Amino acid sequence: MDLLALVDFNLVARHGGFGKAARATLRPKATLSRRVAELEASLNLRLFERSARALKLTQEGRALHERSSALLLELDETTATVASGGTRPRGRLRISAPLLFSQTAMGKIAGQFALKFPEVNLEVTAEDRGVDMIEEGYDLAIRVNPAPDESLVGRVFLRDRLVVVASPSLLRGPV
Repeated sequence: MDLLALVDFNLVARHGGFGKAARATLRPKATLSRRVAELEASLNLRLFERSARALKLTQEGRALHERSSALLLELDETTATVASGGTRPRGRLRISAPLLFSQTAMGKIAGQFALKFPEVNLEVTAEDRGVDMIEEGYDLAIRVNPAPDESLVGRVFLRDRLVVVASPSLLRGPV
């Protein structure tokens, strides 16, 4: 199957006609018509019902357009990603973090992350219980003094020290 013919078929289907597709893409109407005819011949199918005034997708044409338009969009995105020098992170990132850490630091960290990676949807759950990352579908768990787990990869990203504070009157004696 000729990929360019498939692209032209999708252009005509999306714009609703050869003339409209030609005007929208600044391509010759004859080229679009020839490529669609070649595609129909290679598939041994009619993709459009043609009349003097209208052009309508056949059932097979509608099915081909629905399936191939998504594939062509994915191909365009893949090509753009490779051309831009790599993949851009996108999708959902599920994070489990301790309640206190979430209240004091996670907002700022999440905001900076969202600005840097706008196509990533952060889902942060603030809880102090241990989570089963695999079973519960978490991508990242932030923990304070976690128990070692051979099945996970851990990295220290913050060191903090504990400080006990009290008022002078409390330190002097019983209340």
